[in-house]
Amino acid sequence: MAPHNIWLECALWVPLGKPAACRFQYGHHMEVQGKARPDRARLWAAPPGGEPVELALVEDGDTLSAEFTPAVRGVYALLAEYDPGVWSVTVDGRYLSGPAEGQAGEEVVRTIRYGHFAKRLVFVEQDTPWPGSLGREMEIVPLPPAGTEQEILVQRRGQPLSGAKVHAIGRGRLGGRYGITGPDGKLEFGLPAGEWLLFARHESPGTDADGADLRVTGVVLALTRS
Repeated sequence: MAPHNIWLECALWVPLGKPAACRFQYGHHMEVQGKARPDRARLWAAPPGGEPVELALVEDGDTLSAEFTPAVRGVYALLAEYDPGVWSVTVDGRYLSGPAEGQAGEEVVRTIRYGHFAKRLVFVEQDTPWPGSLGREMEIVPLPPAGTEQEILVQRRGQPLSGAKVHAIGRGRLGGRYGITGPDGKLEFGLPAGEWLLFARHESPGTDADGADLRVTGVVLALTRS
């Protein structure tokens, strides 16, 4: 199986000056399946208008967790990165962790370097203004909603990513929603109240630094609609 996605869970509203707990989840479609390696995971809390501050992740049962104490009112952004490393794909479609030279006796047809990114907004006693781009390698920027409509901007290295396929999965909902970003990198979904994960990914040829044939970058935005 290919490496899982990551996403962030935290209360939507938290009080000023009180510790807020968040979880760094690893799995598929809101179902936890294993635990991310703490030595490959990083998490930050970005205060309104400020620089992201890295948080200490700790192992917590079947997940990783961290705390932050908000010092100002406004909308914080939690930002996560995870490096699953290089994976090898065999001729029969299996995904094996590690480069091709480490797969003795296997016929490897290609190698992939994965990079995972995740974001979640947290409201500290007020829910505006929402932050814009925060300079991640790949990012979904949620724009303030209008009714049930939620507009997003997908960026790669700070630039709008057109033609990006975006999937939206709702907790406790059958099926999902799907769309493709326009030339401006934007896309609009009708999302009713509830917990949602929005997924996007980008593929590009691997570089010498990647050490693989292909670079696959994925991003997940966790969004609570009320």
